[in-house]
Amino acid sequence: MNHSRIFLGALAASACVLAGCNLTSTSTSSSSAADSVTIVLNTPTGKLPYVASFTQQGAQLATDEINKAGGISVGGKKYQVKLLALDNELSPTKSLDNVKRAVSEKAVAIIDDGYTVDATYQAAADAGLPIMIDYDTNAALVDATKRPNVYRIAPPNDAMAEHLAAYVGAKKLQLALVHDDSDYGQDGASHLRDAFSKAGFPLSPDVTIPSTGTGYSTQALQVKQSGATGVLLWGRAPSMAQFIKDYRGGGGTAPIFAGPNAEDPIVRTQNADHPEYIEGLTYASFRITTEVGPDPWNAFRKKYEDHNFNNGSADFKVGVQTKAKKDVVQPPDWQLFPYDMVYLVKGALEKSGSVETSGNKLITALNGVQIKSGNGDNRGWTKDNHEGVVDDDIYFATFTDMKFKPVQDDALSKSLPPIDQE
Repeated sequence: MNHSRIFLGALAASACVLAGCNLTSTSTSSSSAADSVTIVLNTPTGKLPYVASFTQQGAQLATDEINKAGGISVGGKKYQVKLLALDNELSPTKSLDNVKRAVSEKAVAIIDDGYTVDATYQAAADAGLPIMIDYDTNAALVDATKRPNVYRIAPPNDAMAEHLAAYVGAKKLQLALVHDDSDYGQDGASHLRDAFSKAGFPLSPDVTIPSTGTGYSTQALQVKQSGATGVLLWGRAPSMAQFIKDYRGGGGTAPIFAGPNAEDPIVRTQNADHPEYIEGLTYASFRITTEVGPDPWNAFRKKYEDHNFNNGSADFKVGVQTKAKKDVVQPPDWQLFPYDMVYLVKGALEKSGSVETSGNKLITALNGVQIKSGNGDNRGWTKDNHEGVVDDDIYFATFTDMKFKPVQDDALSKSLPPIDQE
């Protein structure tokens, strides 16, 4: 891996994301605007730059591949793919405005972080526009019956809670639950309570932290003084990062088990001056490689790195170093989801035979399209199941020297190869 080019490219990508760039793809042909289809990326560019970055990078790679290969064939005509990236500011109102713009632009689909979908899915549904969630794991967001236009590729909270109850429960710890007050944090906490209660492990204390808070020393002290020998932590990445900082800084030593947001670089960068705070942090997430082995994932990573080097953006540099003073880079694991989504839209458009969303043509087609994921997995949805990550693909990773690796005391995790992050 050429780490110097990753470093230089990441600076450019991060600067653009943090500045809130309105990014659109560049077509590789001379097709007119009438010969293109638009996919909107509705993400919190300024609030959660990592999420906006991986969404843009994954979707752009798929878009450029499709366009280079000639585009999408619909009704005997070729269409190029265009991306329109909009900042939703984590605001339901702003997000709804973005969805209305997507409708006015005659977009064919929306790739969304998910945090504001409660406020937007109905407006999108009225226009026959599918929303595909690539980050928020709130189990309540996806319901094929009540929200037939909402899809997800990310591990749902209920599945991760059940796996955590089995994995952490076996450690016989006195567990405290800490979660933020966002819809995401509250949904995760609800499923954790249920799963651990069924497993015979009550969670106490049960502590809520404000998702907009800047410090949690009071709540951290409450957890420390409770005598808890383990902490379950669930919430948005910034609040998780700050709680870890305050809990460890206040002398809390109990092991911390978290959701997939622990992988967000902000958790490490906010604690970069005390890398020991992150050491041993364990989280549940989706397996990066699959049963077919690591070769498809490695091939995806290589073309991702080559592509981003060529167009001026590269792998997301975490902003921390190992003990040996080597830069840590973020592997493109979450980028798989928007990448796959673009290909699923391509397959659905070709199956439906139309670039119109009226009459739910695309939504109907999405319910039967299957593709080969960038990591070699089979990816797709059905009419009754709009989840793209199966429950059995949940694994656990732990941080060592600012890098994550599969834990060795869980059967699935132990079978997975480590991912290079230097």
